[in-house]
Order: sequence, then structure tokens, then C-alpha cells
Amino acid sequence: MLTGRCGFDVVGEAESATDVDRLIRSASPDILLMEMDLARSVWLSPDRRGVLMDRPPRLVLFGERPGPDGMAEALEAGAQGFVTRTLDAELLEAVLRHVLVGGYAIGDDVLLGLVGKEGPRPVPRFAAHHGRIQLLNPSERQVFQLLGRGWENARIATELHLSPASVKTYVSRLLHKLQLENRTQAALVANETGLADLAVVRS
Repeated sequence: MLTGRCGFDVVGEAESATDVDRLIRSASPDILLMEMDLARSVWLSPDRRGVLMDRPPRLVLFGERPGPDGMAEALEAGAQGFVTRTLDAELLEAVLRHVLVGGYAIGDDVLLGLVGKEGPRPVPRFAAHHGRIQLLNPSERQVFQLLGRGWENARIATELHLSPASVKTYVSRLLHKLQLENRTQAALVANETGLADLAVVRS
């Protein structure tokens, strides 16, 4: 599927920690698509994280819906994406290509599992960041809400009648104000607090 339908070059496959080490050193992949259980033994342990090579590949994890604790663990380990086993080829390709250019992405089904169908559900790791939302100005808040819906910068720019460069600046500023590391964390906070579900009021 990755080669035939998504157009990626698969440079190798691994089934153990030893195989992963050998693959990374020999093939220098741009993206490492790794099953969550294997990642726990290969990538998520503190004594192994970040020591495999000077330029580690971008990490995308897959498995069952991770839940708040699993997602926090993945983010702490530096994962830039998380998808479930049931994500279709088109969405998987979109996630991988977004991560490939330095973005962060999770599948819609993963996000649904985190926030639930009955309403927002706090993720303990980010609860301390909720109160900092009041520091956002109206424009930053609009961008923040749309980040919570998983929108990319180009779509946000179109929706808010801004330039992509302006959106990028807003994202950087709101991450700094919220003391978050990336847009994936911002999306989780927006959903924890319910802001992603509110109408975006344009200033």
C-alpha cells in the first residue's frame, strides 16, 4: 500500500529492536512508521531515545487508539504522528506527507478516541496549560480553534482570510504563550477545553 497506492519508497522492514537499529543505520530513512508496542522497547525508553543516529528519522506510530496516556507517551518520545491500523490509504498518505515536511499529524479516529463522542475529556498532561488560553489575542484564538480541528495552515489561511505566513506566525506565537511544543499538543488542548467545537468568531 505504501509503495503502490501512496507512492513512498519503502527502504526496509523491521520486526525487532535489533532490526530497527540496523535498518536506521544502513538505510537512513526519512520516516519511521513503527508499531506502538515495538516502539516502547526500541524508541520510547530513555536510554535509547535519540541515540541511534545524528539525524533520527521522523517517527510515526500506529496501533490501537492510544488514549491520553499513550498519546502523552508518544509525544514525549518525539513522535510526530499517530494513526490507527484501520486508517485508509488516502488519510495515511496525508499524515505521512505532512510529517515528512516537518508537521505533526494524527488520524481523525485517534483524535476522536482522545476527546470522546460525549464531549471534551481532559488529558492530564496538558491540564496545566488550559488557563493560559486567556493569554491569546482574538486572532491567535481563531487560529487555535482551527488547529483543534486538525486544519493545516493553508486551510486556516483561506478560512480566516490571512496569508499562510501570517498563520505560521500566529501558530508560533500561540505555542509560545501556551508553553506547548507543537501543533499536535495545541490541537489536544483545544479539544480538551471544548474550543475546537465552538464557532470561530472572526474579528
